[in-house]
Amino acid sequence: MSTLTIGSLITEKRFTFACYLLECLAGTAIGYYLYMVDPVLGLWTFISILLVLAPDRKDAIALAANRIKANLIGAGLGLCVFYFQPVRLFTISAGIVAAMIICQVLKLQEASRSALIALLIIVLHPPGQHFWDIAVERAGGVVTGCMIGVLLTFLFHSVVQRLRAYLYPQAQRKDSDVAGDRVHLDQQ
Repeated sequence: MSTLTIGSLITEKRFTFACYLLECLAGTAIGYYLYMVDPVLGLWTFISILLVLAPDRKDAIALAANRIKANLIGAGLGLCVFYFQPVRLFTISAGIVAAMIICQVLKLQEASRSALIALLIIVLHPPGQHFWDIAVERAGGVVTGCMIGVLLTFLFHSVVQRLRAYLYPQAQRKDSDVAGDRVHLDQQ
């Protein structure tokens, strides 16, 4: 008779999804709190937190770092676009093209959507407000959200790796067996 464990009841794929859900809920709670404290800055921080989080645990840290780079590219370009007032379709389009080209050159294609969203967050503003102040405030919100998102990613990644090794030891052995086979084949 086999023993029932969490690892035997929940597949590794479902476990990964559950951990991602918890990470998103933690990000949502932090983002919502910041939104309640300061609705303007908090909104952009909230959005950026959720943009940085990644469902795939394999490259979670690398993907979060790439999304942060892309967000910073979008935020920087968004501030640059503000020099060309008024912001119209042409200036927004030029910013989007520039963000996509920079992401392509820096090999950040998978994170380029984050750059585009960050650019739009900063460029689009309510009429009648001091747009430079709004742009700088939103850029700060994007950067703050990225930092919180990468912190959450790092924390959850560390915990999930340890839990996965504990709950699914057979997967760890299988991974090391595959790696051992590769080494053995390479030596032949």
